[in-house]
Amino acid sequence: MCIDVIGITKCFGNYTALENIDLHVGESELVALLGPSGSGKTTLLRIIAGLEHPDEGRILFSGENALNRYPRDRRVGFVFQHYALFRHMTVFENVAFGLAVLPRSRRPSAAEIATRVDRLLNLVQLGWLADRYPMQLSGGQRQRVALARALAIEPRVLLLDEPFGALDTKVRKELRRWLRQLHDQMQVTSVFVTHDQEEALELADRVVVMSQGRIEQIGSPAEVYRQPNSAFVYTFLGDVVYLPCWVEDGRVQLKNVPLVLGSVENVTGPATAYVRPHDIELVPSGTQTGSATIMAIHAIGALVRIELDLADIPVEAVIPQGHWDALELCPGARVDLHVRRAMMFSDRETETQPQPLHPFPSHRDGSDAVPLASRSLTRRQ
Repeated sequence: MCIDVIGITKCFGNYTALENIDLHVGESELVALLGPSGSGKTTLLRIIAGLEHPDEGRILFSGENALNRYPRDRRVGFVFQHYALFRHMTVFENVAFGLAVLPRSRRPSAAEIATRVDRLLNLVQLGWLADRYPMQLSGGQRQRVALARALAIEPRVLLLDEPFGALDTKVRKELRRWLRQLHDQMQVTSVFVTHDQEEALELADRVVVMSQGRIEQIGSPAEVYRQPNSAFVYTFLGDVVYLPCWVEDGRVQLKNVPLVLGSVENVTGPATAYVRPHDIELVPSGTQTGSATIMAIHAIGALVRIELDLADIPVEAVIPQGHWDALELCPGARVDLHVRRAMMFSDRETETQPQPLHPFPSHRDGSDAVPLASRSLTRRQ
């Protein structure tokens, strides 16, 4: 079943939680609503479920108006962040609950309920825990019980609100893979809310990035990460190094540093280069006149995070441990920086149209050019 969100607006007093939201979720698609706290993603999810009612707009399930239906009639499965399991019921009874409270005309027989619950518990790999109570389970097991309970009513739509937010990192990663496999197997239209960028990029078919009650960008995980259409999307989807620049005669140059990043058309004045730390390469200068100074080194498992000073501009680079070992550098060493990929955002708020950025060739001879491998120049919105 597909979902169409059309012109949805929701206010709580003077606070606008959602403003004119339009979204299409295709049949059997897994879509992530991603954004910081207060962006409106949970409010949108609750409106789709029927737990909130919008002030304006429509919700269509396969072309039919869903706002005229009670939540119980929408056949929506909802998984809450904190499980919401009944502590006095066993795992089996929790999963069976949604079926047991159906109207008599729609309620399966006791044998049918038992068969369906057993099948679901085996599907979520918890059949051996059917007689236990929620307090006897781990957090990951309780979350799978909550998911099985949501699936028991055979929903047309599965909605998940921060489903892994209460779990530790290792369990969260394991359940992410498991949920993706389960979705592919069951092919139920799913929407989940998260503020975890890695979770959204790993799980979803498409990502909806939200901010302050509006949709900033919709696209595949690769599109929103590699082709962000605003500074907000770029900064929200990962760590960022900010390099203040000046554009004159098409040349993009770092402020106060004799380093030219590349060229751009139809742009003049102040701008900012946004760079991912893993897109910064360190090259030993061989002299004491390198462009940056290593200030601190932090080994983090297989990666090394290096803090640098670039003429009073703080810069962070992240490189693999093996590459770092080969450089044989230490705090205080001078290095040149090579930027493999970046995005440019104009500091002039009125300039909104994207422009292409033309990188200069890579220089390995110690000259002052820094290669920039970005494909586009986008304005801050």
